[in-house]
Amino acid sequence: MTLNSSASLYGARGRGAKASVASPEGLRNMLRNETERDSAPALVAAQAAPPAAAAAAPAPAARADDKQTLRGLNDRLSGFLARVKQLQEENEYLERQIDEILSKRKTPEGRDWDKVEKPLEDLKQRLKDITMDNARLLIEMDNTLMANNDLKHKLEDEKRAQEVLLNDLESIKKITEEMNLKCDQTVREIDMVKDEVERLEQDHKIVRLHTNTYTNTPSKEVDILREKIRDSEVKVEIESKMSDLSQHIKKIRAQYDKLAERNLKETEEWYKAKFENIKVVEAQNTEALQSGQTELKDLMKQKQTLTMKIQSLNSMIQNLEEVLKNIKMEYGHNLAPFNQVILRLEGELRKIRSQVELQAATNKDLVSIKMKLQAEINDYQKLIHGQIADSDR
Repeated sequence: MTLNSSASLYGARGRGAKASVASPEGLRNMLRNETERDSAPALVAAQAAPPAAAAAAPAPAARADDKQTLRGLNDRLSGFLARVKQLQEENEYLERQIDEILSKRKTPEGRDWDKVEKPLEDLKQRLKDITMDNARLLIEMDNTLMANNDLKHKLEDEKRAQEVLLNDLESIKKITEEMNLKCDQTVREIDMVKDEVERLEQDHKIVRLHTNTYTNTPSKEVDILREKIRDSEVKVEIESKMSDLSQHIKKIRAQYDKLAERNLKETEEWYKAKFENIKVVEAQNTEALQSGQTELKDLMKQKQTLTMKIQSLNSMIQNLEEVLKNIKMEYGHNLAPFNQVILRLEGELRKIRSQVELQAATNKDLVSIKMKLQAEINDYQKLIHGQIADSDR
């Protein structure tokens, strides 16, 4: 065995050569090779040690220190051999453990991770598809909620417009009631004016009757007086003002007639104008009331339509939420066994990693011990070769 050749942590024989420990079988082979390599130089050294001691026996006294050193090295070599034996026993114990693990798994060549990863890839793809479906459903729900909010805002606007229209209708109703009251009051005033006109006509008739009576009465009295005067034979000169009285009565009668006609005409014109204005206002109010009622009917129809739409959208949202809930429950139920498989595989993977790390640490300790032993064996061989060279000289 060369002086500088050694087995690395992951390798077998040869300088820098690496052997795989991906499987317990490879680890077992590596430990077996390491044990064989570690025990071979020790056996060679043990076989070479007695001749070296025999050759050094007749050496002079000047080499007593070298003998003492060789004796110490022999003692250390025996200790190293015991250590090698102990390591061999430990390696056998580890091999038995590896055999037990392999017998339990029934896969001496190691686990086929491709077979494990293939269903995991399928599960990942299914999870991705489910995530995309959930995202699509969430987007649809958000769109539905936004549409519902828009409809709610529109409904609130329509309600406010309806309240404004109702207020306008109330004001129109109040105005209509006021106009009806004014119409009633105007009718009453017209009736009063008609009564006044009738009363004036009655007064006018009475005045005319009185006037006729007054006109006829003086003529009779004058005739009686004339007869008395004729009988008495008294000559009295009387200035007759009969003609002036008739003229005055005619003038008064004409004035009363003109005044009555004028009052009647003014009253009729005033009431005609008043009634025309009232009719115009009433027509305007009636038209506004009809238009308001028509608009109110349209708004009520729109309200009913929007209410039906909101109810349908609410039912759609509830159905979508129920479908989403059922989908989540179904996917959760379907993914439960896969999650258990994933958790079990992750647990096994962690266990295998811990075992591999523990085995790697053990191998590292063994390799460090082996390197120390190799260095001391090399020193021992150098001393032996030096003793042999001195004895040859």
